[in-house]
Amino acid sequence: MRRLTLLMLVVFSGFTAFAQQVITGKVTNDGAPLPGVVVRIKGGTTSTQTNPEGKFSINAPSDATLIFNYVGLKEKQVAVNNQKVLNVDLESDVKTLEAVAVIGYGTQKRKDLTGSISTLKADAYKDQPVMNASSALQGRIAGVSVTQSSGAPGGQAKIRIRGANSVSGSNEPLYIVDGLALGSIGIQDINVNDIESMDVLKDASATAVYGSRGANGVIIITTKKGKSGAVNIAYNSFISFNSPMKRYKLMDAVTYANMANLSAGTTVIANPESYAGKTTDWQNLLFKNAITQNHQLAVNGGNENMKYYVSGFYSDQDGLLVNTNQKKFGLRSNLEAKLSSKISLGVNIFAQRINSKNNGVQTSKANPVMASIAWAPTESVYEDEATKQYNRNGLSPIWPNPYMTSMESDNNVFANIAMLNSNLKYNITDWLTFTSTVGLDLNLSKAASLSNNWISPGNMKSAQSSSENYNFQNSNVLTFHKLINEKHDLTITAVEESTQNTSNSFSANGSGLSTTSNGYYNLGLNTAQSISSGYSQWSILSFMGRAAYSYNGKYLATVTMRRDGSSKFQGDNKWSNFPSASLGWNLSEESFIKKLNVFSALKLRAGWGVTGNQSIAPYSTLGLLSPVNYSYGTSTSYQGYTLGNPSTPDIKWETTKQTDIGVDMSFFNRRLNITADYYNKNTTDMLLFTQIDNYLGGGQLLKNIGAVNNKGFEFLIDFNAIDHTDFKWNTSLNAALNKNKVVSLGNQTMIKRTRIGGGLINSDIQVIQVGQPLGSFYLIPWEGVYQTDVDGHKAGDYKYTDVSGNGVIGYEDMVIAGNATPKVQWGFNNNFSYKDFELNVFVQGAYGHKVFNATYAASAIASSDVAYPTLAEAANYWTPQNTGSLWANPASKAKEYIESTQFLQNAGYARLKNISLSYKLPKSMLKYGNAKLTVSGQNLFTITKYKGFDPEATSTNANSDADAGIDLGAYPSPKTFTIMLNLTF
Repeated sequence: MRRLTLLMLVVFSGFTAFAQQVITGKVTNDGAPLPGVVVRIKGGTTSTQTNPEGKFSINAPSDATLIFNYVGLKEKQVAVNNQKVLNVDLESDVKTLEAVAVIGYGTQKRKDLTGSISTLKADAYKDQPVMNASSALQGRIAGVSVTQSSGAPGGQAKIRIRGANSVSGSNEPLYIVDGLALGSIGIQDINVNDIESMDVLKDASATAVYGSRGANGVIIITTKKGKSGAVNIAYNSFISFNSPMKRYKLMDAVTYANMANLSAGTTVIANPESYAGKTTDWQNLLFKNAITQNHQLAVNGGNENMKYYVSGFYSDQDGLLVNTNQKKFGLRSNLEAKLSSKISLGVNIFAQRINSKNNGVQTSKANPVMASIAWAPTESVYEDEATKQYNRNGLSPIWPNPYMTSMESDNNVFANIAMLNSNLKYNITDWLTFTSTVGLDLNLSKAASLSNNWISPGNMKSAQSSSENYNFQNSNVLTFHKLINEKHDLTITAVEESTQNTSNSFSANGSGLSTTSNGYYNLGLNTAQSISSGYSQWSILSFMGRAAYSYNGKYLATVTMRRDGSSKFQGDNKWSNFPSASLGWNLSEESFIKKLNVFSALKLRAGWGVTGNQSIAPYSTLGLLSPVNYSYGTSTSYQGYTLGNPSTPDIKWETTKQTDIGVDMSFFNRRLNITADYYNKNTTDMLLFTQIDNYLGGGQLLKNIGAVNNKGFEFLIDFNAIDHTDFKWNTSLNAALNKNKVVSLGNQTMIKRTRIGGGLINSDIQVIQVGQPLGSFYLIPWEGVYQTDVDGHKAGDYKYTDVSGNGVIGYEDMVIAGNATPKVQWGFNNNFSYKDFELNVFVQGAYGHKVFNATYAASAIASSDVAYPTLAEAANYWTPQNTGSLWANPASKAKEYIESTQFLQNAGYARLKNISLSYKLPKSMLKYGNAKLTVSGQNLFTITKYKGFDPEATSTNANSDADAGIDLGAYPSPKTFTIMLNLTF
């Protein structure tokens, strides 16, 4: 029996050995070879990976089943069935693609992420007339705050990720486009129709790979690429009809005339009743219905060795304000070529031309939007209607005729923008890859203006200025990726990167033109002339290492170290290190969680990291001389220099440390997905310019002082509520709660910000104060109207709080009274589809912040600039018979303060951002393609307590968070109706 048993074992082993065979093959996607595909035997431990040509070889039994896995593609199982050669084509899977995130210098499966990263696909806004990438982001990603601060064509948007960190430095995120970090252009300059996806890196464990440039978060933009196969042509076009969302309710001419006489205490306008039916509606003159059109044609295709995506676009956007517009056109070419079995080349080229007219930021108190509210309705547009001679200056305010200002202004900006980006990828082995990227983004812009006799009476002017900004980057990335024993997944990334930014500027202007017939093309015709120019350059050299490890898909860890050197600092302070570490635990892979039969996926994440900010102007730490002209009492001018700001060699990087704890959950076979994060960010060693006492020479001194903290929660709920064959409904809700606080200002407790609107606003109304958020308002508390005579105050006078207790109301009574930083921002998106119909309903909002409505104030009370109110509400003033009114008696002689809480308004809002209905036309209507028709509306209604045009629009610079939330005639966004056509062939 022993001999028989031994014989049977030998025979069985022989059969087993005989059944084993070498299986070879090639794995492709749309005909293109796929390197790095994991090939393993089902139920076994043997595995391999495809080489750079997509080929593999593996020993397997003749009856085995092979499993093929590749990130972004559907898993495929193929039975061997005694075959020795298996060629497999893997299919793309939308759900799988969404499970991949761009993490900076590479990609990673979402289930293996340990950092806080959100992804927005272009499909999320494909049927909406989105003009720029910032609009696409608004309300769609938790923790990303987007405020459309200007509704002008090409107007600025403020984007913040998890709050504002810096006082003097930029709080703008870092934008990466196809591996190139933008330095000369911004996100608004990218053609949104060319974007495939945007990945937002929010916590320090994710952003630390960008070190000194990652403190404000990172937005990685991936543009569309060509695909193997037949040529695909897509044409997208829309036309939008824009109108004002809201109008101020103002007095008619008769009411205004009576109010003017009452306020002045004398007859200012004789016979007010004679103005019946003669009201000049300045809002109606200044704001108009406008049309926007946008067209894009894109072609993509290719084969195994060459893929291409080429697009061109044109947009023409008229502004709501008369005589404002912007036109843009551009081209993109993305090419990918396989030079050999191991080497591939990618070349991306984008170029754009922008022509803008009269779209400057509305920061002047006399701008047309502001003046349209304050100008007397008793005034006519023209002194002589027949000759169209403008009524330049009216009864009130002291500002010029707003219609004249808009129609006669000639301020133009012309910009040529380009991005050139190429990468060479060398697959050294199937587990080691080297990629070198060289990129350049540039902005060549020119501004030109002409001030005729209406704009500058008696002293006509012309001016031109130009600027050149070049940002060059070279990145070299070595990536090691290997799956060891099917359980240990290790990716190591090493990066060397250099960036250099160069700027040149030149301006020439003059006055005393005798004629405007030459426009702004011959500046030499100015009798008085001046010129100036400038130059700056800065650079960064960086080294980065990252290791990402996954054990059996359960336990995850990522460690990063980046070292940056910046030319903006001196000596040893040029260099700084930015480490990060994060852990993840896929609990849903644990048997005790699987037994619960509740979660489709469950992961815990935790991370910590350090990032930096070096967003100060070049040469800020050097001791510089300031130029000055002197004459020694003669008519000859000589060039001289005085001491400027002192050298500050000890200045170092602004540093942000952030901790993040997150959880990702899925239920019902991943139909319900929930993500939640808590974060805590501390920014220290802030780069802040402090004032030097005049007795020490005056000027400013740059210091590392102060600290700012941001902490908050983020939530995302995404639910495929209905997923039937004909009817589908997907709903998602995201919300972010952020608390911003100034922790320290060194030896100071408060810093006042520079005021805007001087003459109307006569004191600094915003401050930075320890214990308060950035953008805090500093105002006199307003209590309403005195009902009786009290302590020298007359009934009907405005009542303010005597904070100082000195018995007199003045600027010494100003206190912190709210801030411009929203506490909560949210978005609620719903997509419905029924057969060939699709419906989108998108609502977005924010609350917990305020805006100082100086526009409303100028129309409501008298000031040194505006003599008489125009606001309809103000006509319902206090009298002994109307004691319930909050508006003072216009005959009151007591001082009224615009710088009070009376004009600080709740700016929280909920807005129907988009509603669209799409219909896919039957294929019988187009023989060779597909067509979709969409009708939609944007900003159709807004629920808000804010009394101005638009709760989002502000007159402060979008780059500043210390100065924010002041409406000084801010340009509002329009209400829009759109018709869109999409064609594919």
